[in-house]
Amino acid sequence: MKLEWMGRNREFIRLLMKYMNIFSHYDKKISSSSNISLNAQQWQTLECIIEFEDENRNMFFMANQIGVPKSTFSKNVKLLVDSGLVDRYRQSNNRKDIILKPSEKGRKYYKTHSEILLKKGWKIPFSVLDKLSDENMSTMEEFMSEMIATLEPEVRELFKIK
Repeated sequence: MKLEWMGRNREFIRLLMKYMNIFSHYDKKISSSSNISLNAQQWQTLECIIEFEDENRNMFFMANQIGVPKSTFSKNVKLLVDSGLVDRYRQSNNRKDIILKPSEKGRKYYKTHSEILLKKGWKIPFSVLDKLSDENMSTMEEFMSEMIATLEPEVRELFKIK
């Protein structure tokens, strides 16, 4: 049976879903000579902490940025703190808000492993995206934002996120 409701989008959606399914089972550890191994979600947590380190964002904000429940984000943070990759601080004016910063060890780990990831896995896909104009890239980002917005209310309910 042909899936006509997707129209010309079928092949793109099929590939996107295939990627998401493969990625969801991807639990290959990113390891190093320092004996630190992170799974893909833990890596994304470290990456988010590094990306927003200058903005003093709280854990709820960062968990939302990568689309995981705060409890999962907290577990990932604990592992990163225990591994010495992240430091945890409390704000003096609001002791409940925990501010996360990468440690020097965390920055070095991220730099080394992001270079490896680019070389081994992302360089070729990025070169395909480089062919897109800024306008087309913006359209792709809009598509993904709409996909997320469509799922977000259900995910928020599932994880009891307010």
